[in-house]
Amino acid sequence: MKIRSTLFVALVVLTTTAASLRAATVEELTTTVNAIGSDGRGFPEAVQAVQALSKLDAKAIPQILASFDDEKPIAANWLRGAVESVAQNGRESGSPLPDETLVTFIEDDNQSSKARTVAFHLLKNQNEPAAKELIPSFENDSSLELRLLAVDRLMKQAKSEAADEKKEEAIATYRQALTATRNAAQASEIADALKELGEEVDTTEHFGFVKDWHVIAAFDFAKGKGFDTAYPPETEIDLEGKYAAKPIEEIKGPAKWQPLTVEKGKRHVDFNQAYSPVKEVVGYAVTTLESEKAQDVELRWGSPNATKVWLNGELVASNKVYHAGDNFDQYIAKVQLQPGENTILVKVVQNEQTQSWTNVWHFDLRVCDHLGTAIREAKP
Repeated sequence: MKIRSTLFVALVVLTTTAASLRAATVEELTTTVNAIGSDGRGFPEAVQAVQALSKLDAKAIPQILASFDDEKPIAANWLRGAVESVAQNGRESGSPLPDETLVTFIEDDNQSSKARTVAFHLLKNQNEPAAKELIPSFENDSSLELRLLAVDRLMKQAKSEAADEKKEEAIATYRQALTATRNAAQASEIADALKELGEEVDTTEHFGFVKDWHVIAAFDFAKGKGFDTAYPPETEIDLEGKYAAKPIEEIKGPAKWQPLTVEKGKRHVDFNQAYSPVKEVVGYAVTTLESEKAQDVELRWGSPNATKVWLNGELVASNKVYHAGDNFDQYIAKVQLQPGENTILVKVVQNEQTQSWTNVWHFDLRVCDHLGTAIREAKP
């Protein structure tokens, strides 16, 4: 009897919650969805809120889109599903959202980048020619997904110009595309195309990868303890200093700093190249940047090894991850550069794995704004 009573109470609560959500406003429903926690908190309520949103008519789309928060990607994906259901309801009922309303939303740069991209694809489904007319305006858009479309259009135009032997026009269009892109794959393709036309491009410079470093190795991995061991570079940066090193044949001690410059078109600060392909070691790299003013920037880096990053002596990130990929902009830290000199220190830890694919010991790091645009004001 007690079990039946408990189930009855639970059913009543769920039924009452569902009824209240059906009667809720669009703002209340989207607020419920945006309250989803990464730990699953608010999940049952969000499911019901999305179901309620999905039954609305097309005129609710702008308000749902306006609730997107780029800092809440899980909730944004849920809301996107609701928007797509509502849009389908509108098309099936013969009352889709007017194209003009979608265009107005897309052109509003104050809205979420994700929401504007969703609105663009809704417009494309309804009126593809109208959507295509907007693409050239995305060349410097804050939505990187929309910008990608504009750059792709420029690349196709440049390719056509090159095929028609309009070399100067093709070069100019490719360079216009390169200036606009924030995508590594696009930049690489553009650089290759320009090279075929006799133009050299430094993608390292384009993306703001730091090229001038001093590196030091090799300290002891110490069965994993080396990741959290504060070796001398963490307490002082003395480029003339010499320190006790791990006794290994390939890298003779003592550990001392040496300059390393990343080659044109490359991005990796490669300890294997600077020293030797060894395992169970710790290395550091340091650089200084000059900033004309205090400014908010992002440090973006990638490495197949475990890393720690400091800015002006303050630890900004610690990633104890080994050989899980080496992606472009793998890690991001939002920081503020101070006026004048800024010191960036990177710790790169190679573990004990012996598989051939783990024989890498490097990182890359760039300084950019929130869109991935290189910060030209910060110079080594």
